[in-house]
Amino acid sequence: MKKLLTVLFLIVAVVTFFIFSSSSYGDKLEFNGTDVYYTDLVTEADAQRLGEYLIESEFADGNGKSVQLTKRDSTYLFRMVVVDGVTEDSTKDISFQALAMLISMQVFNDAPVELEACSNTFETLRVYK
Repeated sequence: MKKLLTVLFLIVAVVTFFIFSSSSYGDKLEFNGTDVYYTDLVTEADAQRLGEYLIESEFADGNGKSVQLTKRDSTYLFRMVVVDGVTEDSTKDISFQALAMLISMQVFNDAPVELEACSNTFETLRVYK
């Protein structure tokens, strides 16, 4: 009986580890301090191209940042964690719209890209097109 309980405990521990270690944000690649999560709606190659662009554009500058790449229909969603209050500052609108446009042109061959400003749990706060 004691051996059975030990085996059950180990199984529960392993299952719990895998449940809590897997991120609901998707798989993750790291580019110069920037975590790029990507869902199963895009390819790893898409995420790789995005990460390389983020380094080239100096967005990935060694400071910790988190972004997520996913897709809705034919539109790429570049989801970026932002600091509190930044979505209320309309002076940032043009910068966010420009970043979405540049990602569209430089990474995804002019495919539509929306930038979603998100909380640190990837809750959408505001969308920039």
